[in-house]
Amino acid sequence: MIRVASLIVGAALVSVQAQAAEEPAEELESKPAVESEAPRTSQSGYDKISQFGGPDGVSGQLRSNDELRAAGYDFAVLQRAWKPYFDWKRDLKKNRGIAFGFNLWGLYQHASEVKPNTEDDALGGIFRFQGIWKLLGRKGGGSSGRIEWRLETRGNIGDNVAPATLGENVGTIGLNTGFPYNQSFHLDMSVLNWTQGFIDNRVGYAVGRLAFDAYLDANTFQTPTGGFLNRGFFLNPTLPTTGVGALGLVAEAFVTENIRIGGQIYDANAQNGNWDYDTFQEHEFITAAEIGWSPSRARHQKDLVQLTYWAKDRLDDMATQSQPGHGLAMTWTWQFQRWTPFFRYGNSNGGGGVAARKYAATGFKVQALFDQMISAGAAWSEPADQTLRDEYAFEVSYVYQLSQNFSLTPDIQLVIDPADNPAETKSWVLGLRALLKL
Repeated sequence: MIRVASLIVGAALVSVQAQAAEEPAEELESKPAVESEAPRTSQSGYDKISQFGGPDGVSGQLRSNDELRAAGYDFAVLQRAWKPYFDWKRDLKKNRGIAFGFNLWGLYQHASEVKPNTEDDALGGIFRFQGIWKLLGRKGGGSSGRIEWRLETRGNIGDNVAPATLGENVGTIGLNTGFPYNQSFHLDMSVLNWTQGFIDNRVGYAVGRLAFDAYLDANTFQTPTGGFLNRGFFLNPTLPTTGVGALGLVAEAFVTENIRIGGQIYDANAQNGNWDYDTFQEHEFITAAEIGWSPSRARHQKDLVQLTYWAKDRLDDMATQSQPGHGLAMTWTWQFQRWTPFFRYGNSNGGGGVAARKYAATGFKVQALFDQMISAGAAWSEPADQTLRDEYAFEVSYVYQLSQNFSLTPDIQLVIDPADNPAETKSWVLGLRALLKL
């Protein structure tokens, strides 16, 4: 904890020296051109927070949580009851530079076919308390610096197995049917870092304890709060993984209005919920380089062509031992009004502890009535263990925005030839997710 704090404080001191003369446009609370207040697009003004990383990063989650949505039901009494809370958050951001939010997931799943003597029902949840404290650039200056944090826990509910374990029971390897809902992820400060932007946020970095999946091959689908539940649609299984919360550094820059380049490095031995920083001293890392193209900086979170090259060192610790690995990932997403299709591909040498040697997925999400969302996709994965067969997954879900801050997502998945369950040719997985954002 002390070492992370030292990293963050050091980064902040360096950033203070680098402040320029102009406040980033997306961080300013713009003044209305007329006397009347402009229509609000968010509940607490978090749409002005500059997003660094993908939609599952702290800033991306805060923006998403705070959106004004066209819900299925008005619940006027409920909205009036919560209004003082959101107004207080708006004032806190404006006057103190502090923005925060809560996420609470619950997911039930049932599988039609599982391995012998394993559970076919799962119930799990995720809780997050996350936020930012903007310390630089609140009153002018070309640099904007902030502390980001995320406190979270994941696991099973009651005597049930967690959805990620159900995916293992089905026999999936790269296409786990409930990947983020781990069986045992104790309360942990999984994110604690300094995030810095320069030159109107054309250049930026984050250093400290990071959630690697918020930056590595980040795109609009890479979040468990979207429509997909299967790993194959939001986290490329040919990419290496480390603990959710790893010491690291991410830096990126827009070299033109269309081209973005970046580099990343993480402690490859980090473990979920473990603050033992002796792992960093092993000097075994995940490194990555990325290049992306978008039609404009403003669209790069939605319209994107991106290539990621990664490498992971050999791990010698007996608990995490693995051979060195490297690979290439490609992502394409594009928003056409209400439709956003995607294509993802990955190719690795099978090392680095990755789940898959090769992988491809395609699909789309479409905004339906109100702010409801339909998602559908198909994925293929060739396991890193070449003694196992290829597996396939199909998924359809419907995000029903019941109220401004609460949604229900019925979901159906079909896994064909689960790689680690050769006795079965297919398994249907039915699920229902509840998601509260405050």
